[in-house]
Amino acid sequence: MRERIAKLQDMLAYPPRLMSLDRAAAYVGFGATKFLELIDDRKMPPPIDVDGSPRWDRLDLDAAVEDLKDRRNDPVTRDRDRLHDRLRERQRERDDDED
Repeated sequence: MRERIAKLQDMLAYPPRLMSLDRAAAYVGFGATKFLELIDDRKMPPPIDVDGSPRWDRLDLDAAVEDLKDRRNDPVTRDRDRLHDRLRERQRERDDDED
């Protein structure tokens, strides 16, 4: 019976609790580059360091997606986020011009 349960658990499809960069980005529906931008913009959570290996917690990702939905539904927050996004983009352009 114990063997049967172990085999059943291995065959179930479920996302892991901790995910690598590529898997975490795919989990929330983005490529790695955009996902990293969202982390820089504090719209996605930073990774957890597990013995030098960055991992993202599935529950933190779920909460970040819920926050994005809440922001979208609140017009004041949405407008503030758009303004901050534009300011960050201008700063990136300035930084690129300096290099």
